[in-house]
Formats: sequence, C-alpha cells, structure tokens
Amino acid sequence: MATSGRRLLTAVLGAALASILGCSPAPHRPDAAAAPPHSVTPPGTPPTAPAGTPVPGGTEGGGPGTSDAFCRADPPDGWRRAQGAGALAAAADERLDPVAVAPDGSSVFAVSRRASGAPALVWLRDRGARRTTVHTAAHADKGGFGLADFDGRWLVFSVLHANDLAAAWDLYAWDASLGGPPRAIGHSATAPGGAVVPGPFLYPWVHRGRATWVQAVGDGGEQQKLADVRRQVHLYDLAAGTDRIVRTGHMAPSFFAGDTVVWPEAFAVDTPTKLTGTDLDGRPVRLPAALSAADGSPAAAGNGTTWAWTARDRRTLYAWRAGWPAPAVVVRGEGIDWVHVAGDVVTWTDPVATWGADLRTRAYTRLTPRYGGSSSHGRALVVSYPTDDSRSGSYVLSGADLPRLACGT
Repeated sequence: MATSGRRLLTAVLGAALASILGCSPAPHRPDAAAAPPHSVTPPGTPPTAPAGTPVPGGTEGGGPGTSDAFCRADPPDGWRRAQGAGALAAAADERLDPVAVAPDGSSVFAVSRRASGAPALVWLRDRGARRTTVHTAAHADKGGFGLADFDGRWLVFSVLHANDLAAAWDLYAWDASLGGPPRAIGHSATAPGGAVVPGPFLYPWVHRGRATWVQAVGDGGEQQKLADVRRQVHLYDLAAGTDRIVRTGHMAPSFFAGDTVVWPEAFAVDTPTKLTGTDLDGRPVRLPAALSAADGSPAAAGNGTTWAWTARDRRTLYAWRAGWPAPAVVVRGEGIDWVHVAGDVVTWTDPVATWGADLRTRAYTRLTPRYGGSSSHGRALVVSYPTDDSRSGSYVLSGADLPRLACGT
C-alpha cells in the first residue's frame, strides 16, 4: 500500500476502533498528500538538535522526544551503510511501494506502479534485481492492493474492489516455495442486498504457515450500528486449507506475537480494550502481566518476547521485553502509530517521519526524511518514504544485526 494510503488507513482504523469499542477516537493524522512539502534528503538524515538532547514539551520540529524517555541520537555509520546496502532498486518509470518483508530480510514484496498498466504485486530479491509477479490488479485505477505479510514461505495479501477503505475485499495466499497463482482464502462479508458488512479494515498476518485476520459478521442492515457488528478472529492453516474461528466479539485487528495470536478486545461497551490471545491451535493463553499496561492501546505489536504499544491518545509509545521489571516510555509526541517490532528495534510513524528505537541502548533516531512507513517480520524491517518526484524510496534493515544506537557519541 502506498505511504499516503497507510496514513489514511491508520486514521480510519483509529476512528473505527473508537466507534466499535465505545471509546474516544484517537487524533487523526493529515494525509501525506495534503501535508506541506519538505526537501528530500537521504534516509537517516541527522536531526537538527544535537544528539542526545531531550526535547521539552514532547516534540521538537514535530518529532518525538521527552526528558524521561529514550534519548535521540544521530544514526551511526553502521546504520547509514545498512540503509544504503538495503536500498531497493526500481525501474526508471516505476514506483515501488513495499508491503511485506521476509523474516531474514532477504526479499521484499512491493506494489509496482507504472504510468501505464494495472498495479502488480511483485516479489523482489537481490534488492530488486530479481523479481516475480505474484498478482496483477484487475484495473489500473480502481481498487488495488491492501496490506500483506510474509513468513518466509507463505505470503498473505488483500485486494480491494474499489478505491474505498470500506470496499469489498478478497484475501489471497501464495506459496513462494511452489509458485503458481495465489488462491483465495477469504472474502468480505456481505448483507442480503449486497452491501459490505461494516467492520475493521482487513489487516492480515502470517506466521509458521498460519494466517490470522479479523472479519465482521452480521446482517449488515441499515439499522445495524457499527458498534453492534460482531467480529471474528480467523486462524487459517495455509497448508491444510482449513479456517478456524477462535473468537467472536468486539475486537480490533489481530496479529502474531511469536506463536501467539493477539488482538485488542472490549468485553463491554465503554470499557478499555484488553490484549487477548490464543496459541496456534486456538487455545487461550495467558499474556505477560506487563501487558496489562497496554489496556486501551489503539496500536500494539510484539514478537513474543518484545512488545510495543501506544497510549490510548497515541501520544506515548511504550516498550517492554521479557526480563524488564516494567514497561519503559520510548517517546512522547503526537499521532504515534504504525508500530512494529524487528529484533532489537521498535519503529513507529508520526505526522513528520518514521522513527526507530534501539531497545538495547534506549536511544532512537529518525529513519526517513519525511512521513513514510514501515513493515516488519521477524528481525527484518522495510522502510519506505515519498520523494519529490512522486515516487518512493525504500530500504531493508535487519533489526538484530544493526550496531548499537547511542546518544552523545
């Protein structure tokens, strides 16, 4: 999905979650296309403030920062070299928008757009030198690709039927080890009259051959309020081709945190959400006690041992790792969303840029010259951002192999 689409999606998800769960909506972020222009510099451009400077009041130039949170650092040479080495190469007439990355960072899936023809979902290896077309959209200017995830073998991706985040959708799976055409594994629910049952935007995840997503169910009638529409957590075995509903209720999109399927759920109207989970066989599991601090969180991510989430108002980002006595404040700012965990690195996007924090040293840095977004799986992270020529730049990092990020060095 394009960067501007991700920004719009996040705002819609926040508003939809508020309506679904009976809580106050999170602040909306401006769409990238409507934001003021900035000069484009290479990714990882140093901040204007000296490294390690705490930022009073929570922001500095729109960026995050606080005296009681992580310190802000210049990216070291090792990070800059990794950004350059991981840059994806697009054709002269092409825009590449990454949507998923392999757990080891060896390949990326991206939507390829050219001046003529319909968008295509392509699998890129060797920084884009080798590519395989997985699926081509039916139309050049109608609908297109939504979100995707890849576990190293299985790719799961969504296709939208119209240029509307509430449009009907199809969900597909593709086996990279076998190739061939992708197969449909899910579709949006429709009412008897053909209208799409209102619900959360499709946000699929895949891990060890299982896929998960949350889907609305109900009659979809005009009198049915969004808060009344039930949702189901799907857990799909891709090799066996079997789907299981592991929970029905009022929840936001699910995700994998290691071998645990996790989702935020409200158990009563006007109550904070609580993170809830099952194992890969759909059996309920007890989440770490530290995650009780994530109640009401509109954005959360984890890998089983490391977790990150935002406060209810999206102004504070927290992180916790197994062995830590309590969650830590990473940053305070505005409009923090699109949270991801990749090895030792937590990333997020705010109205100014995409940022990354090193949990080993409790330091963070800027990853894009402006706006942008990221996707992660395992230890790998793909970062993208818009450029002045209406294209995009992107690069892959391995969050477990980066040198330590430190302030004041």
